[in-house]
Amino acid sequence: MKKCFNLIAVAAVAVALCACNGGGRNPADLSKEDAAMKAAVEQYVPGVIYEIYGNLADEAENLHSALSAAKAKAKAGTLKDADMEALKETFFAAREWWEKSEAFLFGAATVYKIDPHIDSWPLDKQALAKNLVNASVVSDLDEEGSGAIGLVGQDALGFHGIEFILFRNGAVRKASEFSALAIDQIAGYSVSGLSELISAAAVAEDLMGYCFELQAAWDPEDYAFDYDEEVKTRRAYVEDVLELPTAMDGSGMTFGENLMATATLGSTYKAWTTAVNAILVAGCSNICNEVANTKIATAHNAAPADPNDVTAPVNYIESPYSKRSFHDFKDNILSIQYSLYGKNGATAPEKNSIFSFLDRFGYDVKPLKTRLDAALASLDDCIALGAFVDNLNDKKVDTAIDAINALDEELNKAASWVLER
Repeated sequence: MKKCFNLIAVAAVAVALCACNGGGRNPADLSKEDAAMKAAVEQYVPGVIYEIYGNLADEAENLHSALSAAKAKAKAGTLKDADMEALKETFFAAREWWEKSEAFLFGAATVYKIDPHIDSWPLDKQALAKNLVNASVVSDLDEEGSGAIGLVGQDALGFHGIEFILFRNGAVRKASEFSALAIDQIAGYSVSGLSELISAAAVAEDLMGYCFELQAAWDPEDYAFDYDEEVKTRRAYVEDVLELPTAMDGSGMTFGENLMATATLGSTYKAWTTAVNAILVAGCSNICNEVANTKIATAHNAAPADPNDVTAPVNYIESPYSKRSFHDFKDNILSIQYSLYGKNGATAPEKNSIFSFLDRFGYDVKPLKTRLDAALASLDDCIALGAFVDNLNDKKVDTAIDAINALDEELNKAASWVLER
């Protein structure tokens, strides 16, 4: 079973909302509503997407550096528990920015299939262990890093491939578990702890490259402010070393340029209403529905099963080894808040935000605000319980599902209102 929020459906929504416009429009002809939507998109794209993907790329790079350093220390016998504690925080930082990006999966993350590559679960522990007892595989991973990543297997890549190696039962592992002589029993295989760390470092390099691609595929550099040289360097790495795309097919534009060029020749968005609707539906509503009805409900509603059967719905749990599932879910809903409010980290709407546009032109935003706050509060209550994997059937989980679905309903009401303009 894969992470399965239906990439095909998201792509279909994006295609349905987008169409080439043959003529373009004179900015002087924009209506007041169009002008307000244009301003909201121009606030949202750099203020939310560029900012968050930039932070994600930074932290993914830090994670790769930290794991590479940990690998070297483990080989030298100098890895300490303090190193592992620091590595834990570095992993959490990268993970947080990824989860806070999931309200805009409708762009490069879906088109380039980055999301399933770096964030699929459940982990195939048996396949990982089988590969890591192969000395040739481990040697290639050690020497080639991400260049040998195909030897690990798709179901052991990304955040969860690293998470499983770093964490057990919600706690970061001890440094002694990664020595050359330490043995970890995984799915019936005796795996060297050092081999696990070698794999994690290679997977982190692969993860870093795809996070660089996300940043470069959205940010055209001139909006990166003081980070523009860094984005250029990362774009060159993605294009020249990894040979991955950073521009949309046919236009040469980044996804950010395309969205901000709405209603002009060359953009795939024919009108500002379809652009805002895409943000609300293919972006915010999509992750809202996934959190409530896939990430939470799949395991919550499942019948008991063999804990070793990774295909069983009850084992379809995101971040079970670090026990950060509820934190992941809250970060997903925060990505919706930032998208609506127009700025990364925003706790109130920016003047030029989608939320402010709705309010200014007569949409009743009170239910949307109430349900957004309720969804976040319900997840805070879940976080207070402990880990999702240990509290699958708690009534607070039911409350969270209901609250998030209620938010989804309001998001779709707002999106329909926008399309009626």
